[in-house]
Amino acid sequence: MSAALLAALLVASPHGWTLERARHVLASRTYAVTDTSQPDRPRYELRFSARSLRRGFFYEGDAYDTLTAAQVPVTFTFRRPGRIVGFRGPPADTTQPAFPIRAAFYYAWYPEAWWRDPVFPYSLYHPSLDYYSAADARVVRRHTDALLYAHLGAGIYSWWGADGYPPTDLRFWRYLAAARTTPLRWAIYYEREGYGDPTVATIRADLGYIRDQYASQPAYLKVDGRFVVYVYGDATDGCDTAARWREANTAGAYVVLKAFAGFRDCAAQPDAWHQYSAALPEYDLLPDSFMIAPGFDERGEATPRLPRDVTRWRTDVEDMVASQARWQLVLSFNEWPEGTSVESAREWATPSGYGAYLDVLHELLP
Repeated sequence: MSAALLAALLVASPHGWTLERARHVLASRTYAVTDTSQPDRPRYELRFSARSLRRGFFYEGDAYDTLTAAQVPVTFTFRRPGRIVGFRGPPADTTQPAFPIRAAFYYAWYPEAWWRDPVFPYSLYHPSLDYYSAADARVVRRHTDALLYAHLGAGIYSWWGADGYPPTDLRFWRYLAAARTTPLRWAIYYEREGYGDPTVATIRADLGYIRDQYASQPAYLKVDGRFVVYVYGDATDGCDTAARWREANTAGAYVVLKAFAGFRDCAAQPDAWHQYSAALPEYDLLPDSFMIAPGFDERGEATPRLPRDVTRWRTDVEDMVASQARWQLVLSFNEWPEGTSVESAREWATPSGYGAYLDVLHELLP
């Protein structure tokens, strides 16, 4: 830009709106913006660098999104007295993984789960991110990056209902937003079935809520266009559980139930079955699923049910890949009270910053 042109731009307009003034206004606050040019209409809360505001008050460059703790490329025109028009952000990654899908069970119940009266922290291990909050955008970003580093295609998100406690529903949107431009996908893990017998009407309402609130988001996991819902279970489950879910599923969900004794003999069959227990290093429910666990060492128990062993973990990962199961599952990413986490901890930290267990996944998963 010539000196004469720059001088002309800096001369105050009749309304005092100069490029210099616009840059000052732009850098002075955070802007709530919705990208109406995108089908999913993503929301942002953005902070800008004034240096990227160019001639004609056009912005082209990165902005920091406080909702997802990420730098995002954006363009817009900045108009007096500080109005963003013609905003456009990055497009979503709309891909969905193909089988085999590799996923980790994930918990957003922190900080609540760090306490189990009168014990704090209720964990034998020390996460590298300290005793964090799952509502913190920087934590969500770090975990998104960690799952991608491990070559995992999805997270299975522990969900306690729209009005449940811990308030996992209030936090889920941020995980979908953080993964929006990445290939990582999220599915809900329906916890209430493991602690009671929700009625057909309750399940139907919950599936409708998940469909309407989340399934249309680019980062929600789908199989053949159907939104995926994993379902926890308990020792009292039987074929009546499968029948109840079959009757309730009028929303078209792809349902993965937790296995129980005689599950293959039930007249009503879900789309797939999984197991959830870290007491053994491997669980084989072929062809549906194959599950591995790094250990099981709960804070309140005298000895571990499954001692940690990174060498054994390496073999488990190799066995999981060789199984060719449709669902290849890690128990878990960050269940710290039970000590099943593969997230980085002080006890198994590595130079990568992601820890020994994720390093093995990074190396061995395609």
